[in-house]
Amino acid sequence: MCSDVGKRKKERKFFFSSRRRHTRYISVTGVQTCALPIYTEMKEIAARYETEEKDRQIELLSKENELRNLQVRQSRFFLFGMIGLAVFIIVFAMFIVRQNRMKSQQQNVLIRQKLLRSQMNPHFIFNSLASIQNTIISNNPEKATRYLARFSKLVRNILDSSVAELIPLEEEISTIENYLELQKFRFPDKFDFKIETDPELDTDSLLIPAMLVQPFIENSIEHGVKHKEGKGNIRVRFKKKDDLLVIEVEDDGIGREKAQVLLMEQEKDHKSLSTGIILERLKMLNRKQKRKITIEITDLVDSNGNPLGTLVRTTIPV
Repeated sequence: MCSDVGKRKKERKFFFSSRRRHTRYISVTGVQTCALPIYTEMKEIAARYETEEKDRQIELLSKENELRNLQVRQSRFFLFGMIGLAVFIIVFAMFIVRQNRMKSQQQNVLIRQKLLRSQMNPHFIFNSLASIQNTIISNNPEKATRYLARFSKLVRNILDSSVAELIPLEEEISTIENYLELQKFRFPDKFDFKIETDPELDTDSLLIPAMLVQPFIENSIEHGVKHKEGKGNIRVRFKKKDDLLVIEVEDDGIGREKAQVLLMEQEKDHKSLSTGIILERLKMLNRKQKRKITIEITDLVDSNGNPLGTLVRTTIPV
């Protein structure tokens, strides 16, 4: 009935309040109209709207949560992937470092074995023992005993040095002195030698690489003063310069150029081993430290360019 009245008389207006819960009647132009059905219908529409709005909000929040969860999962996957990649890189790097370290150790052992074989030269050992034997035959047992003691000490020092990376400077000086004494015993009229040590050096506590100097002294004898007319001289100097240990081996022999010519004439297939092994070992030692060991070889000449000998200078950071 309320809806019919609304259709017939469009000019009539109905006023009601949805906030109040009681029924309100409005009289317009003498016609009493009921507002309850309209209020109910609009309330239902409002309720449906609110329900739909809540559904849309719930759906939107659900999608946002799904997107957020997806992003979190992606972030986790990315994080785990980066951690896995980092672990793989670290493990691979450790493997490479370990392999290089093992390879370096193997090379170092091989070089030390080569150096030991070069120092334990069969000709040197045989000639030294032969010289000692001749001294005994010549009825000079005291001299023979003295040099036999030096020989045994030299062999022991060389064997000890072959297994040690660093040795006290005093031990290196002792090895060099015994070696020079035995060589002079073999070639009594070929050279004299002198070992000079800076008093500022603490030879007992200062450590240097083992078997680093002796091959250059061997070269001074075998390729320098040995072929010189008359008696030669060999000087071995240990000096301190700032934070460096400077070791010099100087001879007044025939020089490297003439020695190489004589060597090629006498032994065409000869290959110099000691110096090459020392330089190879030097590269191995320098890989382990920031401050490098250096070796400088100088051909000494006079004002006219004539050879006066050879100077080998080894510089070791201490």
